[in-house]
Order: sequence, then C-alpha cells, then structure tokens
Amino acid sequence: LSGLLMKAQRKNMERMEEYVQDYEYQSLQQFVSDSPWDHEALMKRIGKDLDALLGGKDSMLIIDESGFTKKGKKSVGVARQWNGRMGKVDNAQVGVFAALSDGQGGCSLVDSRLYLPEEWTEDAKRCEQAKIPEDKREFKTKPELAWEMIESAQSGGLRFGWVGLDSLYGNAPELLRNIADASLLFSADVH
Repeated sequence: LSGLLMKAQRKNMERMEEYVQDYEYQSLQQFVSDSPWDHEALMKRIGKDLDALLGGKDSMLIIDESGFTKKGKKSVGVARQWNGRMGKVDNAQVGVFAALSDGQGGCSLVDSRLYLPEEWTEDAKRCEQAKIPEDKREFKTKPELAWEMIESAQSGGLRFGWVGLDSLYGNAPELLRNIADASLLFSADVH
C-alpha cells in the first residue's frame, strides 16, 4: 500500500523498492505473481463491507473505465487503445470499474474487470506467457464487462437504487436493455 501511494511517476515493483523502507522485491513479486489468493472472493468481501457503509435505496452503482499508460507489450491487456486519462489513443491497459456511492460524498470501488482486446484473446501463446487463466481469455466488450459487474453487484447483495453510466455505456443498447430488463433504474450519458 505504501508503494502504491508513493509520490513517484512510475509505480512498479522496482520503483517501490527504491522508495519504501523494509521492502523486499522478491517477496512482493512472489505474492503478486504466484500466490494462490482469490481476488474475486476479496472483491466480494470488500463489496459487502462497503455496502454496510454506503449501500441503500438512494445509493448509486457507478460504472466507468480508466486507462493506464504502459510502455511495453507484456503487461496483460496492453495495446494501442483509447486511454481516457490521456485523452488519446496510446499504449495502455484499460480496466472497467464499478463503484458504490451513497450520494453524500462516500464512494468506493466494489468491482473491477481488466479489458482484454481481441489481439490478446486471439493469441493463446501470449495469454499463456502472461499467465492469464484459461477461463478469462474470452473477448468481452467493455459494456459486457459492465453488465457482468452489475449482475455481480445484484447477486452479491449490494444495495443501490440506480446505475450511472457514461456515454460509452449509454451508447450500448444491449447493456441498457439488460439493465432495464432487470428492473433497475439508470442514468446514462449519450453522445
């Protein structure tokens, strides 16, 4: 956590070693790369804890994506794609995120999905080298990932009165139909 919050331009494990006291590169590398922890179970637990603080009929589930600039080609999902943080197409990873907000200033992430461009899902060798689990190698659009997270929030018992979406999702008719068919209220920007 100290490494992720440090004031350095690049926040990879090598830079963290330079800034964080008592940091052990090999231990963190092993934890991130080889530990058998279940991130989905962790996200569900975080969702339940946050629901107790932020959930309710007046709360909102916010869906949005964010890009992370990358220089190489080996980070999972990296490709030349729209990076909203930079305002341009660039070499980046893109994640789709769900956050729960109580509308009173309380807001926190409750789910996330890494977007894998088709150039990744069509390259089994690249996926294998990057250690992407076989059941996660299917191409899904960002709206499809958003719907997965909305369904997960509902099945996980998160309490929210409506869903908020930006124009990428507001221009995805199938996603909007799915939300409406689930009898959820939503507000979506459109182009």
